[in-house]
Amino acid sequence: MLIQSFISHQWKQAVRSPIWQKSLAVNIFMFIMFFILFAEAVVASLLIANKWHEIVEGTEPLFAFYKVIAYYFSAMFVMRFLMQSLPVLEIRPYLHLPIKKRSILHFILSKGAINFFNLISIIFFTPFAYFQVSFYYGPVIVSLWLLSMISIDLSINYLVIYIKKQMVNSLVIVAILISIIGLFALGDYLKWYSFSEKFASLIEYLTRSTLLLALPILLVIVVYWINFNFLSNNLYLEGLSSYTKKTDNQIGNVGYLKNFGVVGEIIGIDIKLYLRNKRTRAMLFLTPLFFGYGFLFYTNEAYSIDGGMMIFVGIFMTGILMVNYLQYAFSYEGSYFDLLLTSGINFKDYLRAKFFMASSMVIISFIITLPYFLFAKQILFINTACFLFNLGIIIPIALYFATYNKKSMNLKQGSAFNYQGVGASHFLFLLPFFLGPLFIYLPFKWFGNPNFGLIALGTIGILGLVFRQQLIRVVLKNLYERKYIMAKGFREKG
Repeated sequence: MLIQSFISHQWKQAVRSPIWQKSLAVNIFMFIMFFILFAEAVVASLLIANKWHEIVEGTEPLFAFYKVIAYYFSAMFVMRFLMQSLPVLEIRPYLHLPIKKRSILHFILSKGAINFFNLISIIFFTPFAYFQVSFYYGPVIVSLWLLSMISIDLSINYLVIYIKKQMVNSLVIVAILISIIGLFALGDYLKWYSFSEKFASLIEYLTRSTLLLALPILLVIVVYWINFNFLSNNLYLEGLSSYTKKTDNQIGNVGYLKNFGVVGEIIGIDIKLYLRNKRTRAMLFLTPLFFGYGFLFYTNEAYSIDGGMMIFVGIFMTGILMVNYLQYAFSYEGSYFDLLLTSGINFKDYLRAKFFMASSMVIISFIITLPYFLFAKQILFINTACFLFNLGIIIPIALYFATYNKKSMNLKQGSAFNYQGVGASHFLFLLPFFLGPLFIYLPFKWFGNPNFGLIALGTIGILGLVFRQQLIRVVLKNLYERKYIMAKGFREKG
């Protein structure tokens, strides 16, 4: 009865929402599209499973399929981490009622097991269990095998939930987990071992007995219990008080920044904003992936070391963190932009703080990417030229374009498939960011002097630094002209 009440409340909350009523036609269309895609996925899975032994003819069908499963689970982890929303329940209306806390937590976690990704796994594994695994094993092993694969997928599901929850509570645990996963990925990339073959061998070993196949089921129970225990300790806001106190003392009050006056205080506010909000923090966690782009291009012989793609990669790696900050520099503060207008703040100091934050991000990004020169010395010159161009030219251009954005951003929402707060100016800015450096560099490269192209990029960046005060004045003038238009737009929610 209690579970039925929870489900009923959730359903009523959804259908009575103004957003649901406002987008009813869109919701119906999305349901039809989802049904069509679901049917196509089922048919494709059935056909591939039925013909799998012919597709991989000449190899052991099951072992080949187990190798595919290894990459499937890896992709699932990444997709869930980037796209899967956390299971939530407005618990405040229930806390004063005679309802066991355990019941609320079990409902929240059970709700987390019902999502699109788990449905994909059922569609993916069931036909293979019927057409391929059943050819070698009896019905008991096949049933346990299917249950084990779904259990591994559920374990990944609850692991992602735990990691995302820990992003709020303890960054140390998240860093440790991400580092372990990164080491496994690095070992496979450097060919220290084959992850897919190791995983396939493990699945083969588990399939030898019913007892071993029960291990993945035990795994999902353990991960579920870890989530349950964590939520139980943090169900009330007071449970996070120690973290809040720690955050305020160690991160919130960046004392030495006060030595820089108003500019330092604004920088401190920006740091707090980035670390305390879901959308900004999500971008910080994605940053290591952006820095890893060099491994895809610098080690690939298909790309020439003096080609335009290397300029693109250099600009991207040394500037993407800065661009994601500056493009939404005012949208991030849209909810209290009116307060900034009426607080008597000097907007020149306000912009100087933005420039300082953006410059720090570019410098840090450049330092992190320095080890790439071990692949080739030319990479150091490429990244240095791109670093200077980002520092001197892209920063003022990005901040100038940001003044044309008048859509406030909800920082409590995740960033995956979330275009709230994104305006046309963001897409227009991509042209100078990606194409501008190429237009400068490629003519020199075509005439046989790529090094002069790098010198030109770096020189233009240095000129931008020399005339930074003049560029700040241009941005400041535009901000003064548009500040009330921006404030009006920020007030319009949705």
